[in-house]
Amino acid sequence: MFTTFLNSVKTFLPLNQIVEDELLRYAYSTDASLYRMVPKLVLIIRSESEAINVIKTADQYDIKLTFRAAGTSLSGQAVTDQVLVMLANDSWQRYSISDNGKEIKLEPGIIGADANKYLKAYKKQIGPDPGSINAAKIGGIIANNSSGMCCGTAKNSYATLKSMRAVLSDGSVFDSSDENLLEKFKIDHQPLLAEIESIRQKIINDNEVSAFIRKKFSIKNTSGYSLNAFLDFEDPVKILERLMIGSEGTLGFVSNVTLSTIENYTHKALNLIYGRLEDLVKLTVAISGLEVSSVELLDYFSLQSVAGDVEIQKFLIELPDENYAAIMVAVDAETQAHLEQKITLINQFINTSRVYHQLGFSSDQGTMATLWKARGGVLPTIAGKRPLGSTVIIEDVAVSIELLPELIHEMRSLFERYDFKNAAIFGHVLSGNIHFVITPNFNNENELRGYDAFMHEFTGLVANKFNGSLKAEHGSGRNISPFAIVEWGQECWDLMWEIKHLLDPKGIFNPDVKLTRDHTLHMQHLKSFAAVHDEINACMECGFCEPVCPSRKLSLTPRQRNSVARKISTLSGLEKSAWQEKYEYYGIDTCATTGMCKTMCPVGINTGAFILEQKPENNHPVNHSQEIRMAKMQVKLGNLAASVIGSVNLQKISSFAHSKIKSIPIYLDTMPKAQPLKFNTTDNSKTEILLVPACPNRVFASTVKLPKYPSKLILEKLGFSVKYLPNSEDLCCGQMYHSKCNHVEQEKMVTNLQSSLSEAQAIAIIDNSSCSGFAKDAGINLIDINKFLVENLDRNQIRKKYGKIALHIDCSSAKHSYNTGYLEILQLCSEEVIIPEGIKCCGFAGDKGFKVPELNASSLSHLSQQVADCELGVTFNRSCQIGLSHHGKIQYISFVELLLNCLE
Repeated sequence: MFTTFLNSVKTFLPLNQIVEDELLRYAYSTDASLYRMVPKLVLIIRSESEAINVIKTADQYDIKLTFRAAGTSLSGQAVTDQVLVMLANDSWQRYSISDNGKEIKLEPGIIGADANKYLKAYKKQIGPDPGSINAAKIGGIIANNSSGMCCGTAKNSYATLKSMRAVLSDGSVFDSSDENLLEKFKIDHQPLLAEIESIRQKIINDNEVSAFIRKKFSIKNTSGYSLNAFLDFEDPVKILERLMIGSEGTLGFVSNVTLSTIENYTHKALNLIYGRLEDLVKLTVAISGLEVSSVELLDYFSLQSVAGDVEIQKFLIELPDENYAAIMVAVDAETQAHLEQKITLINQFINTSRVYHQLGFSSDQGTMATLWKARGGVLPTIAGKRPLGSTVIIEDVAVSIELLPELIHEMRSLFERYDFKNAAIFGHVLSGNIHFVITPNFNNENELRGYDAFMHEFTGLVANKFNGSLKAEHGSGRNISPFAIVEWGQECWDLMWEIKHLLDPKGIFNPDVKLTRDHTLHMQHLKSFAAVHDEINACMECGFCEPVCPSRKLSLTPRQRNSVARKISTLSGLEKSAWQEKYEYYGIDTCATTGMCKTMCPVGINTGAFILEQKPENNHPVNHSQEIRMAKMQVKLGNLAASVIGSVNLQKISSFAHSKIKSIPIYLDTMPKAQPLKFNTTDNSKTEILLVPACPNRVFASTVKLPKYPSKLILEKLGFSVKYLPNSEDLCCGQMYHSKCNHVEQEKMVTNLQSSLSEAQAIAIIDNSSCSGFAKDAGINLIDINKFLVENLDRNQIRKKYGKIALHIDCSSAKHSYNTGYLEILQLCSEEVIIPEGIKCCGFAGDKGFKVPELNASSLSHLSQQVADCELGVTFNRSCQIGLSHHGKIQYISFVELLLNCLE
C-alpha cells in the first residue's frame, strides 16, 4: 500500500517536494522534542490543494500522516516513522489585517513574531505568546493552543479565534469565514455535525462531567481535546473549529485562521521581588485582578543558574535557603500616566505583603532587558552546562495558583528521589503554570528506568493530588498521551476517543499523539545525543536558529546540520562514507558560515564555525597583494567577455559551465568593474584617520561614479584628514583566509595588520562591515566606517534625495554594529525605508555567491517582489551588493555611496 501511495503522490506533487533520501529524511525528522523518529517519506506541501490531495490519497490507502510547521514543539507531536508532511518554508505566508488591526488572517507558515511585526503599526499583537514565538509558526501555535507568559486562558488561540479554514480526513474543507462554503459544508456533513451535537448533549446532560470539564479548563490545559467547546458553544461548527485548536494535528489540517488581536502597549515597567515562595504566591493572588501583564517565577535554583552572568548579578541577592524565590511582575499601559496609576495600586499590595527584598518598578530599557534576560536565561544556561550526551526535557504543568507552593515542594522531593540535582523550576504564576528542566542521559540504563518511574509518579501526583494539567501549554504529544486517562478519567477519555473516531475514522492523522492505548509510548524512540564537537554538543535541536538561516529553503538548517553530524559520528564503514559524501553538499557547501544562527540560539551555538572546521585545512603560503591582483584580473576578464557577448549571455554560459564543473564560478550580470585605484602609500605624516581599504573594495570598483575613492572622499567631506594605512595593498584582516581554512595565513594577516596599527597615532577605519566584524572578533583595533559615520555625521548636512529605498542589514552589521541610528540617517536621505521580510542573511557569503549561487538565489527568492517599487537598495557589505542587485533587480549601493549623494 505504501508504494501505491507514493506512486499516486508522484502524480500530483513535484519530485523536489517528495523526499526519499535517507540523509534528508533523518535531517527533516529533527524537532525540538525528546523523541527521534525517522519518517519513511517526507512530503513538502506549498498549498491547500496539495494538502487536500495528500490527505485524500492517505485516506484512500490508509497511510498515516503527521503535519509539521516549525518543529519547535517539545512533546513529540511533530515526529513520525510514517509520512511527515512539512510546510514549504517559502510558502504559506499570506496574511491580511482588517478592522483597523483588530483582526488578522494568517496562513500556518507565518512565524508568530512576524504576525506581531505586521500588527505593530496598529499597536496590536496576537494573543498567543509562546516562548518560541520567534521561530514557532501559526500552524503549530494553533495546533498546540500554545501560550506563554501573558496570554493565560483569556487570550490564547481558543479564546481569540474568529474563524478557521481546515481540511478534514476525507479531504473536505470547512471555512467558517465564508457563509456560502459553510452552508454547503453543513449540508454535505449533516451526519458529522449531528454527531457533534449528540456528544454535546451527552456532556451537558451529565452535571458531574460538565463540572469536571469546566474545572479542568479554568486553568491552562493542552493535555486533552478541547472538551470545553461543547459547553462554550451550541453551534456544532463552532465546536468543530475549537476542537481543531489544541488537537496537535490529530483531527485535521488547518490552512488558515483569523484571530482577534489584543493591545500592544508601549509603556512598560518591571519589578523583581524576592520572598518565601508561599508569600510570593499570596502576593500574586492579591494583585491578579489589577491588570498585571505577567508574574514570572524564578525559584532558588533558577536564580542560581543565571548567577554567573555579570549583567544579571547586580540584581541578584543572597537568599537564606531554597524555600525562597523571586517573581518578576510586569505591567504595561497605553499611557505613562496610566502605567504609574497601576504601579501605585500594585505597590500598595506589595508594601503590605511579606517581601524579603524588591528592586522596585523600573521602566529603564536596560534594566528591563537584563531582568528578562535572567528569566529567559534559565533554560539555555542549564542546557549549555548539561553533561555530554544528556537530553534537555522541559516539563509543563498547571494547577490552581494557591496550590503552587505545595506542588513545588512535592516536585522538589521527587527531584531528590530520582537524583535530578538542582532541577530548576520557573513559570507563569498568574496561570499557576510552572516548567521544570531535567537532563537525563538516555544512554544510561539506570537513568532511563529512573525517568520512566519519575514520569509515572510525577503525572499521578499532578493529576490526582492537585487535579492539575499534565501539559499546560506545550501540548501532550507522545510524552503525555499515555497518561491522558490518569488526568481525565475513563469517561472523558472515552469522549475524546469518540471525537477522534468521528473526525478521523481511519486514524490517518498523527496516530498515538494526544491519545494512545500504548502505555509505554513515552519511553519509545527517545533521543540520545552523541558528542561530536564542543561547538555543537550543547545543541537542543530547538529550531530557534532556523528563521535566520539562508539555506533553510535549499538544503539544511543549523539544527539539521548538527543533528546529521551527530548521526554520522555513530556510523562506520561504507554507510558513514555515503552519508559524509552527501553531507558535503547539504551540510558544508551550502552553509553560509556567517554565524547568524548564533544570534538566535539560546545556548549561543555557531554552527557556521563548526562547519568551517569540517573543511580540510588549506595552509599553503600566499602572497596577499598578488591574490588581490589575480582577483582583479579575473573581474577584468569577465567584464571584457561581457562587453563582447553581453553580461546576460556570459551569465548563462558560466552557469552552464558551473553546472558541469562546480569549481568554475558564475558571472553575474551585476558584476562591478575592477578597482582601478592603488592604495599603497609610504606617507607616514600625521593624520586624523588611517583608512584601511577592505579587500573587496580593492577588488571591485564603486558602482557610483565619484571623483575619488568613496570612503576617503566622505571622511574628507566631513572635515577629517585621511591617509591610507601604509602598505595597505599587503594587508588584510584575515577573514578571506579564515573562510578558506588557511589558518596559517589568517594568523599571519592578523599579526601583520595589528603590527601596522600598533604605532598608529590616528583613528584606524576599515570600510567593509564583514571585515570590521572579523577584525573585532580577532582583537584588531579597527572601527567600521559605517558605525563611525553614524556616530559623527552632522544630521543637518543631510538632504533628502531619494524616494523609497530598501535596506539590507548584512550579517556582520547585525551582529556587531547595526543600531537604530543607521535607520534614522537613511530616513533623512529618503521618503521611505523598507527592510525586506525574511532575509537575515543574503547567502552571498564572501565568494559563495559565485561558487554556490543557489544559496544566494534561495535566500533572496522573494526579494524582487518586495523591492520592486524601490529606487535603490543600500547595504554595508561590498559582496552582498552584487547578489542583492542581481536578485532584487534594482541597484544596491553602499551606505557610504548613498551618503555622498545626500550630504551638502
